[in-house]
Amino acid sequence: MTAAKHKMQLYMFILLFMLTACSSTRQPNGPAPSKEETVELLNYLEENGNLLNSPYLPSLVNAGNLYHSLHGANIQIIDLRPADEFAASHIEHSVNVRPSGILNHFEQVIDPGSFDFIVLVCPNAMLSAYVNSVLLLLGYDNVLTLRFGLSSWDHGIAEGHWLAALSSHLEGKLETQPIPKPPAGELPAIGTGETNGYRILRARATKILNARLDEINVSLEEVTDDPEKYFLINYWPEVLYNSGHLPGAIQYTPKTSLHTTQHLKTLPADQPIAIYCFTGHHSAYVTSFLRLLGYDAYNLPYGANSFIHNTMYTTQGGFRAFTEESVHHFPLVGKGSADRRPELETDETEEGVPVIGGC
Repeated sequence: MTAAKHKMQLYMFILLFMLTACSSTRQPNGPAPSKEETVELLNYLEENGNLLNSPYLPSLVNAGNLYHSLHGANIQIIDLRPADEFAASHIEHSVNVRPSGILNHFEQVIDPGSFDFIVLVCPNAMLSAYVNSVLLLLGYDNVLTLRFGLSSWDHGIAEGHWLAALSSHLEGKLETQPIPKPPAGELPAIGTGETNGYRILRARATKILNARLDEINVSLEEVTDDPEKYFLINYWPEVLYNSGHLPGAIQYTPKTSLHTTQHLKTLPADQPIAIYCFTGHHSAYVTSFLRLLGYDAYNLPYGANSFIHNTMYTTQGGFRAFTEESVHHFPLVGKGSADRRPELETDETEEGVPVIGGC
């Protein structure tokens, strides 16, 4: 081999190595995270409805209202549970769509605007509220969450979810000393590679809808056993917060606090955030919103009903406290539902969909 040929081969080898090295280090996990993207997304969300701070969240419908609308309104019910649970029992004519497939369902399968309402259901409303938040922020404004989930529809489901979660073990043990919010800091960085607010939102929606349920929720035990790990948000009015809150919790007022002109930037971009409200419904919406922005946010399922249920029942009423009376015993269909199809009388006091807003 001549010296010139050897040099040429060595040059080609070095060039190939450099090209390979460059390609292997060029954004292996997608576009680099950028705070500018987060700002663009946040501006888009606040300028297009400011939904999180509007009176329309949490967007809920009661079981009675939904049941008495089934034969009088153009409604699609979307059941978010795994296929085996759906097959065992579900509301008649509902369709089974997992959260990871919900955007495809809305964009390719149905015409969402052709329905009077689209109602999302799951066993307890934690997952359905989370998914609903994404859809509402994307502009699908006729989507509702079934309050308390299928636990309010069927006693068998309630026994495994809401009724099993009720507890008053922290009655008289809550803190009353308020904890100040930290100084405002930086927003987290996200990396979709998009520059348009809606396209950033659409890309982020795909990502957070692919999260598993255990990646969205955090248990009360996890929060209380390791209080230094989580930045804990009490999403209640200040007067109720001052009456008693979980140790270490910091109060953020629903529908006002989490805005750039208020206290959104006091949330840490580098620490897990846990949010609790009365039922876990409203905090699920907040969790979804914060995860879209890149925060490491988690919902505390069942909210205060999981630790001061007696107080919730005696002071907050039926919409903020689940009881045996919250279960309507409405019919289900499916291979495991033959014994749960009672004959029901129409309650003329129940009106049709919707009940929107409130918690």
